[in-house]
Amino acid sequence: MRSFFDSAKFGSPVYLAAINMRTGLAVITPIITIIGKDLGLSTIELAWLAAIPVLCFSLLSPVAVWLNRLGSVDRVISVAMWGLAISLLLRSTGSVFALFLFTALMGICIAILNVTLPAWVKLHGGSHTGVITGTYVMLMGIVSSIALWLAAPLSSLTRFSWQLAMFPWALLALFSAVWWQVRLRDKQLLNFDQSSRATWFRLLRNARAWQITLFFGFQSMNAYAGGTWIPTILLDRGFGLVAAGSIVAVIGLATAIAATYVPQLATNREDQRWILWIFSAVTAIGYLGLLLDAGWRLIFWVLLALLGQAATFPLSLILVVLRSNTTNEAQALSTMMQSVGYLIAATGPLSIGLLFQVFGSWGFGLAAMIFIVGIQAVMAAGAGRPGSVSA
Repeated sequence: MRSFFDSAKFGSPVYLAAINMRTGLAVITPIITIIGKDLGLSTIELAWLAAIPVLCFSLLSPVAVWLNRLGSVDRVISVAMWGLAISLLLRSTGSVFALFLFTALMGICIAILNVTLPAWVKLHGGSHTGVITGTYVMLMGIVSSIALWLAAPLSSLTRFSWQLAMFPWALLALFSAVWWQVRLRDKQLLNFDQSSRATWFRLLRNARAWQITLFFGFQSMNAYAGGTWIPTILLDRGFGLVAAGSIVAVIGLATAIAATYVPQLATNREDQRWILWIFSAVTAIGYLGLLLDAGWRLIFWVLLALLGQAATFPLSLILVVLRSNTTNEAQALSTMMQSVGYLIAATGPLSIGLLFQVFGSWGFGLAAMIFIVGIQAVMAAGAGRPGSVSA
């Protein structure tokens, strides 16, 4: 308990940033069909809309290395928070152009936060890195689950439909950006090590760094595919729109809380392979149940699938801290992991949507997701092995 309160003291800045990082993605999931009907978008166009942020995570993550010129890691995060607030405010204006443009800007800003938050934890977390990582990932899950849960009800309240569902999260991001701007008055903020670029290029030749990167990539590929299409799969299996969104939201909230201390478990041992394998297996069993079963039992299989995803995501992030020796190395490894990993992840919503478009059934997509978990488990053998990327 004391460890939790200590982490709250040291980690509060990163927590306030983290609560904004997934709301813009989550809020679209249950109302994506409403957006498509309102703006006349096809299934493939909606799949591209879901994939744009993930592509930005991949292609823009290396840019964070050059953003070090802004000074402290806190200043970089503050700039990203302002961009995120602006994009969330302007993408719900009701035009196709604004929706796609500001979804891309949102993705760029989250890409920067994806890279800098693990570096911030490495720099400021001290002995609390495991708890801080687990807590900020939990908060991401809680707030995004609330956004997902409220999306469908809010969209039916007024004639503004899906735009109203997005508005509260833009206000939250604006408040957080103002808080971070005020925090920059602290003269004690530490500057980045400007040698991160050289470290990043060195890691491109490191086998352990690639194993961590690919574990994260395949885990994220399934997470984004499942997050995008599971509500729609439930909708096709007989659940109502609000029920499907609520089921995924409540389960996502519960699993995010349940997985909070998984990173702490990982930091208490040198070898993380069995933890990675166990939660990968839980994910695969969940998707297998969604493939083979029907009726109310689908809720249980969604629970297993999302629990596995909720655990393996923070485990991926804590691997950055555990496998690096310095803040500079942590940022470089985070950049590599997320730039390449999210490029893999971006294919998830697109490929599963394309399989449905071609075959008219979600079965082929779910089978593909089970196969991907298998590849993820193979990568875990190296990513979870004791030692650092410098060893």
